[in-house]
Amino acid sequence: MISVMLVDDQQLFIDGIKAMLDNEEDMQVVTTATNGRQGILRFMEYRPDMVLMNIHMPHTDAIKAIVQMKENHPTTKVIVLTTYADEDQIVSAVYAGVDGFLLKKLAGSHLITCLRDACQNETVFSGEVSRILAKRILEQQFDKRELLKKILHNRNLHLSNRELDIAYLLAEGISNKHIAQRLFLSEGTVKNYISGIYQIFQIHNRKQLIAYFRQLLDKKNAM
Repeated sequence: MISVMLVDDQQLFIDGIKAMLDNEEDMQVVTTATNGRQGILRFMEYRPDMVLMNIHMPHTDAIKAIVQMKENHPTTKVIVLTTYADEDQIVSAVYAGVDGFLLKKLAGSHLITCLRDACQNETVFSGEVSRILAKRILEQQFDKRELLKKILHNRNLHLSNRELDIAYLLAEGISNKHIAQRLFLSEGTVKNYISGIYQIFQIHNRKQLIAYFRQLLDKKNAM
């Protein structure tokens, strides 16, 4: 039985999706929420197999809610189900680790198929969403530095521009000497920045910090 949590600010929509899913022999809606904060609390309580979540809700940072869900329970499938395809939010959701991004206009039978596919570790996107992602990939609008910035922002980790420059160069395996040369800083200043970065991430080993940054970047580039 696939346990499902629904998160949407429209109760009528929740009731309709719940009725549809509860009619399936292998699915059951175990809890619902109408905002991100409530969603996190009920997620931690019920630990559902799947979360079906609207990304456009007032007073809710849905992206950060998704990140928190995936970090606390990585095996849960998180599917965005929303009214329209906003390009920046699609990309942010993918970077946050969603397992699918679907539009509410799809047929109920198609939704059920997508949810079952997601349970089989497939990533599911509506056609319009797939086209937007393909366009983004082709345009290569995000370099690794900007990607790292977005990933860290989604985890409530905010670096200054200079700290971000150094974090990115660390991830590239650049030595302190060459970081200093690239950024027109002294090696001592670079070391001070790196010490501050250690404190932010509570990591005090250069190799571990580099591995952490690379893991974040590799994970998101594998979308």
